[in-house]
Amino acid sequence: MKKAMLVLLALTAWTGCLEKETTQTLYIERDGSVTWEVLERNVYSSAAKQPDRVREEEEYLRLAQAGRPVIVEGLIDIGGTDVYAELLRDRSPFSLRATARFQDLEQALSGLFAAADIGARVRLESAGDRRILTITPTGIQSDSEDDGPVYELFRSDVLRFVVSAGRFEEGNGFTVAPDGRVAVWSDDSELVDDGFHLTWTVQE
Repeated sequence: MKKAMLVLLALTAWTGCLEKETTQTLYIERDGSVTWEVLERNVYSSAAKQPDRVREEEEYLRLAQAGRPVIVEGLIDIGGTDVYAELLRDRSPFSLRATARFQDLEQALSGLFAAADIGARVRLESAGDRRILTITPTGIQSDSEDDGPVYELFRSDVLRFVVSAGRFEEGNGFTVAPDGRVAVWSDDSELVDDGFHLTWTVQE
């Protein structure tokens, strides 16, 4: 996903000392709503000094146990509702799962780009039982060096889209699995002339 995002904006690299493996999946439900799931695994501090490592890991654990880890703040910042976090492993290296709900993909991705000051227009169209998602760069770039919670959502190299009822038909800039249930927007995604496109059918 990083390369695809960099096509839209030269994003400032994350400068924190917490290392983690992040997996993100957007589940498109039968009614069009979206459940955004983030899995953070093998979370640990890479700070050079042991006291700093202890401090950073204790802060991560404190926020996670309170149900307000940074990733939750990021999901809220982009417009997520019913945001929930579950600590899966309570000692270093930590593991955590967070989810949020969105009205549809247009709302979810528009919220992401807006919160991160990425110049992109997102449009979701319906034609019978077909849905067409278009992401078009606007040419507007931000000079912001903010490293707030929303940038945690750029940790992973891949953004996976999964349909609960239906099938992806094609994707310009997306890789569609042979069975049509999964589409991937990855750091290998290349921008086509009129933006990124993803088309799928729904089952009523």
